[in-house]
Amino acid sequence: MKAIELAANARTAKKRNQVRALRHTGSMPAVIYGSGEGAEQLEVDKKSFQRMMESTSATAVLVDLNLDGNSRLALIQEVQHHPLSRQPLHVDFREVRKDQQVQVTVPVVTVGEAVGVKVGGGNLEHVMRQVHVSGTPAELPEMIEVDISELEIGSTLHVSDIVRPAGVEILDNASNPVFSVSRPRVEVEETPAEGEEGEEGAEGEGAEGDAKPEEGGGDKK
Repeated sequence: MKAIELAANARTAKKRNQVRALRHTGSMPAVIYGSGEGAEQLEVDKKSFQRMMESTSATAVLVDLNLDGNSRLALIQEVQHHPLSRQPLHVDFREVRKDQQVQVTVPVVTVGEAVGVKVGGGNLEHVMRQVHVSGTPAELPEMIEVDISELEIGSTLHVSDIVRPAGVEILDNASNPVFSVSRPRVEVEETPAEGEEGEEGAEGEGAEGDAKPEEGGGDKK
């Protein structure tokens, strides 16, 4: 996984009114954990942070923090957003070492089209959309690509079938299904039960065939 560069500065604003004033200047409060000395208070440029997040589709983001001239490698642990505007308000970083084994969650994406869907008209079911993986920061993938082209109707691809990147371990149960192809659904048209159509016709004929006595048809004596 490639680290994305982001500038950061030590933060002195800690009280609520100070943090609010900080946000008005275009900066965003942040903290970094994992250095062994407790949490460090930081601030980052909000627009730079937003551009960084928009530049990647990965769920786990590795950041190369330039903190007062020093490079600090970190994963984004959590981003707090405004409940209405969804603008970022605060970010937590978790510092990691280059040789450290870390665990993250990455999305599973398909490669190719299942033969059971393309030829047989089956339905592809994406059972697991994310997997938990472990590796060093440089080895961690942004996503896991899975070739599903050989999946036929009734076939299932499990975690054990995934070709994992070098140096990466998949932590999920090997027997968990990831993709499967089910048979196409066939809609059965309802047909009227035997005799129903005839009964309706008979009722109609009977109603029309009932003779009405003619007015004035008989002389009274």
